[in-house]
Amino acid sequence: MPNTVSKILDIVRQSLNFVGDQIKERTRLGNDGRFHTTPEYPEFVWKEIIINAIAHRDYSIKGTDIQIKMFDDHITVESPGTLPGIVRLSNIRTVHFSRNPKIARFLQEYDYVKEFGEGVDRMFKEMEGAGLPAPEYSDNAFMLNATIQNNNADGEINGEINFDKNELLVYNAIAANPTATRSDLIEILDISARTIDRAIKSLKDKSAIERIGSKKTGYWSIITK
Repeated sequence: MPNTVSKILDIVRQSLNFVGDQIKERTRLGNDGRFHTTPEYPEFVWKEIIINAIAHRDYSIKGTDIQIKMFDDHITVESPGTLPGIVRLSNIRTVHFSRNPKIARFLQEYDYVKEFGEGVDRMFKEMEGAGLPAPEYSDNAFMLNATIQNNNADGEINGEINFDKNELLVYNAIAANPTATRSDLIEILDISARTIDRAIKSLKDKSAIERIGSKKTGYWSIITK
């Protein structure tokens, strides 16, 4: 049993560390004129769908493993086995049944499982609180899929302008130096001309900046809403 415990803990730690390194942060210019940085998914939620898969998978099914699939706009965790016991898609938020109670118990002892029977409901609440779609569950033959979606979209989200890293760099440089030329931005930011051009085009498309006058003698105007 000690070897099994050690192996499962290693799987949990490695999975959470890897996915945590891939989770992006979104920087948005809010209606208050300030930048707000938030992760693309609430931390509890993306950890919970992984831990649930490890705790509740059907270990009698051989030849396949838990799979974590990350996309630009969603994460899906596929776990061998259907919903356990009396749990159904219609009652998944309120009914709890542990297929592997010993595994669930020691994951709780190591503080990976927070509250028995309350994790799924808390996921729904945290996604709603973050303005994100509700988690989706589906049974596919002998696999259970859990999916969470982010707000990965260009332009405005809930009245706010969404920036990626390079757009934010260019936006801040322009705000600090409205007369900066393309060459100035390349020198100031030490990033490629192509990256600068993409960021400027995207910022214009998002109505975050506007060029007033010519490229050589004009200046940048920051558009506020």
